[in-house]
Amino acid sequence: MEKFKKSKVLMMILAIAMVMVFAVGCGSKPAETPAPAPADSGSSAAAPAEETPAAEVQTKTIGFYADAADSYYSLMNDALGRLAAQDPETDWTIDYKAGQSTADEQLKAVEDFITAGYDAIIVIQNNPNTTSECIAKAKDAGIPYFGAAHFFGDVPNSGDSTGSTNYDFQQGGVLAGQDALANGVKNVIMIEGVLGQGSASAQSLGFLLAYEEAGKSLGTKADGSAWTAEEIAKLKPSMSEIKGDYDVAIVSWNSGNWMAEPAQKAMSDAITSLGKDGWDGAYVQNNPMVEGAIAAMTDNGLTTDDYWLGSMNGREISWGWAKEGVISVDVNQSSMSEGVLLYQMLKEYFATGSVSRPHLHPYLTAYTKNNINELEPSLVPATDVDNFIKGVNDNSFVWKIDDPKFVEIAGY
Repeated sequence: MEKFKKSKVLMMILAIAMVMVFAVGCGSKPAETPAPAPADSGSSAAAPAEETPAAEVQTKTIGFYADAADSYYSLMNDALGRLAAQDPETDWTIDYKAGQSTADEQLKAVEDFITAGYDAIIVIQNNPNTTSECIAKAKDAGIPYFGAAHFFGDVPNSGDSTGSTNYDFQQGGVLAGQDALANGVKNVIMIEGVLGQGSASAQSLGFLLAYEEAGKSLGTKADGSAWTAEEIAKLKPSMSEIKGDYDVAIVSWNSGNWMAEPAQKAMSDAITSLGKDGWDGAYVQNNPMVEGAIAAMTDNGLTTDDYWLGSMNGREISWGWAKEGVISVDVNQSSMSEGVLLYQMLKEYFATGSVSRPHLHPYLTAYTKNNINELEPSLVPATDVDNFIKGVNDNSFVWKIDDPKFVEIAGY
C-alpha cells in the first residue's frame, strides 16, 4: 500500500512537470526566477551596451533662387548640395534657379516654391523691397525663408526671416583701403560690381572709411564743409565737386557688373579719360572684374607694377596674382563658406524648428603680395569644390557654425 502511494505521488509530480514544460513551449510565462548575473570578467563576454538609435533622415525639398547666373552663387549652391549629399542624415532635393537680375523673377520664383510646397526657401535677392514681399509670402505659407550673399536686415520685416548669411562687405572694403593707405594711394579708379548695389556700395564705403578713420581728408564741398566717407559712397560726386586738398579721391566711378568683359570696358574707358598719370590705384570689387581690369591695362600699354590694385574676392587665381605681385591686396571671401553655414542652419531648423545662430557673417582674411605665402595654407578654397569639401572633412579651416569667427549680423 505504501509503495502504491509513493508511485502515485511520483506520477502526479511527473504530470505537473510535463504541463509546465508544455506551457512554456506555447509562450506562457513561467514563474519568475531571477537569472544569475554574468561574471564581470572585463572581456567582451559582458552584456553588450545599448545601441544609440540612428538619427532620423531628413527628406526635404529646398528652393534656391539666385538673382543672376553668377559663379559666386552657383558655387555656394554646389557646396550646399555636396555637403548634404555626403551626410547620411540628409536626403535633400535642392531646386536651384538663376534669374536675370530682375525683381519680378525673384518674386515669381518664391511664389512658385511656395505653390510647390517646398520645405524651405533660400534667396539671393535682387533688391530689399522685393525681399520684404517674399518674406511676407513665405511667412504666410509657413515656409522658412533664408537669405544669402546680400544684407537685407534693414527691411521692415527682416526679423520674419529664418536665417541669413552674407559677408561684411564694408569690412572687406576697409581691409583693402588700409592697404591702399599704407601704400600711399591717392587717386583711385573704383569699379563697383553694380553701382549702388548694397554689397558694392558697402565696399566703396569701407574703402573710404579706412582713410577717414585714419584722420585723412576726403576733400571739401563747395560750401567748405568736409566730405564724409558715407556721403561720397552714396552720392558718388565727380571730381569737380571735390574741393581743396584731399588724401584720397575716387577719380572715376564705374560699374563692371561683377564680370570680366564689362569691367574691361569700364577700366579702359577710365584709363582713356584719366590718362596714365591721372590715377595711381584701382579698387576692383571682385576677381572676374580684376581679370578684365588687368586686360584693359595690358591693352593700354600699362603694367600692374606701376599701380596699386586691390579687390575683395580672394579666389585661387588671386592667390597666384598675389604671389606674382600683380595685385597688392585681396580679401579671401569664399561663397562656399556661406554654403556651409546654410547647410548647418537648414539642418538645425529641420531638426528643431529654429536656428540658434540665424544671421551670420562668414569671416574675412586679407592677404597681400607680401604675406600670401604665409597665409595661403589657412585660406578657404573659393572655386575648387572638391578642396573645399575636403577641407571641411579634415577641419583644415574654420567652418562650424558655433565658432566665434562667424560674427552675428546686426539689424535683424
